[in-house]
Amino acid sequence: MTPEAQVIDITPTTEVETKALAIPEKARLIVVSDNDSMTMADNTKAAIKDMIKEIDSVFKPMADKAFQAHRAITGKWKAVVQPLKDADEYLTGQVKGYLRKLEEIRQAEERRLREEARKAEEERRLQEALLAEQEGNEEEAQAILEEEIYVPPPVVKVEAPKVDNRKYRTIPRCRCIDKMKLIRFVAQNPALADLLDYNSSVGNNKAKSMGKEINNIPGLSYYEE
Repeated sequence: MTPEAQVIDITPTTEVETKALAIPEKARLIVVSDNDSMTMADNTKAAIKDMIKEIDSVFKPMADKAFQAHRAITGKWKAVVQPLKDADEYLTGQVKGYLRKLEEIRQAEERRLREEARKAEEERRLQEALLAEQEGNEEEAQAILEEEIYVPPPVVKVEAPKVDNRKYRTIPRCRCIDKMKLIRFVAQNPALADLLDYNSSVGNNKAKSMGKEINNIPGLSYYEE
């Protein structure tokens, strides 16, 4: 039988337990009122001390064996579980990396379509202004050119397998890479006074609210988990 599978037999403790439990009952019957009762109390104290030594001699080997078995089991437990945790962390990183890549592709396509739409709107207005100018409506043509351009935000979707996003949730984090730079910057920007007494909790909360914009604060660096 392997050490981690051993069962600790506590049967041998029955005899010593019986002997040990009898002593307190006898001790509490002693009332020290004369020399004889004092001697009896002193002798009983010696008996208690000897009994404790006997109990220790019975239980300590069992406890040592149990500790060794526990250490062996937990060691094997970790050895079996840790590779799975490492593999899970690796796959999480792979999926997160792919999702980030898809998001970058989506944003790039969104920017391309937005710019394309903006240029098309500028061209349309230019033609409209030229037509108004040709018709002698110079003020109208100028107004057309000066009108603020509004381009409806394009909706871009990327195809990806449906997964439980809670498993791959990205958590904004912040680390302080230069405390002195941070202090000097905060001194010039009182609105960021909460960063003066910087700690990980303060930094992470700020990263949650600011996102990657926190990189604009000297001494701080944004990252994700």
